[in-house]
Amino acid sequence: MARLLTAAALAAAALFAPQHAVAGTFGVHLGSVHFPQRDFNNANPGLYYRSDFGWTTGAYRNSLRRSSAYAGLTWQWDRLALTAGGVTGYADGVQPLLVPSFSFLRTERFSLRVAFIPRVEKRIESHVLHLMAEF
Repeated sequence: MARLLTAAALAAAALFAPQHAVAGTFGVHLGSVHFPQRDFNNANPGLYYRSDFGWTTGAYRNSLRRSSAYAGLTWQWDRLALTAGGVTGYADGVQPLLVPSFSFLRTERFSLRVAFIPRVEKRIESHVLHLMAEF
């Protein structure tokens, strides 16, 4: 939880800094829907940052009610994006991360993004749709 608060403070400071000092994209993890299983944590607050070069890092409260941190690289083609990297907070240390996403309701300074997260662990029998807001 301390990591999430630190990340939130850094993101808030960057968001309210003068416009010329902010580069890249800041995002807020909002929540998820798991399917077919529905007994996971769907409240997944967290923050992330994606640089103009695609380097991505973030932290969130995961579906198992644990803190997760991740880092990787995001390739973006207009509204579509693909993030590849690694994520902590699940079984066996760092898990691979490969997440496609789609941006919608876009304005010049804001958009919503939905991601599809395929199941990674064999014991978790669910895929995830995850909602984020970007600035």
